[in-house]
Amino acid sequence: MTPTAEAPSQPQGKVSVWRIAASEVAITRYRAALKLSAAQEKYWPAVASALRTLARLPRVDEDAVRRVAPSVQPLLASLDDRQRQVAMNLVQRAGLAQYASLF
Repeated sequence: MTPTAEAPSQPQGKVSVWRIAASEVAITRYRAALKLSAAQEKYWPAVASALRTLARLPRVDEDAVRRVAPSVQPLLASLDDRQRQVAMNLVQRAGLAQYASLF
């Protein structure tokens, strides 16, 4: 399970332990898929934190993405063309494509 724009079936403010665990797996997969260089690794903790924040929200919307975007921008700026393509694919699979322009 990945951070998505869909609201979970749980009450507002409650996120299942399974969803949190699944988001951790997804975050690990995102990092591996990007194949970060040693220089890019320094940006990853902020990106992982931003992804965790989105995964724990009952609903992801434009305001939520705007709040975490500054944490993600340094890594995105450092990506090469292949990594950008991978990142866009990950964003689409996570259901966040409509927010890609905010980064």
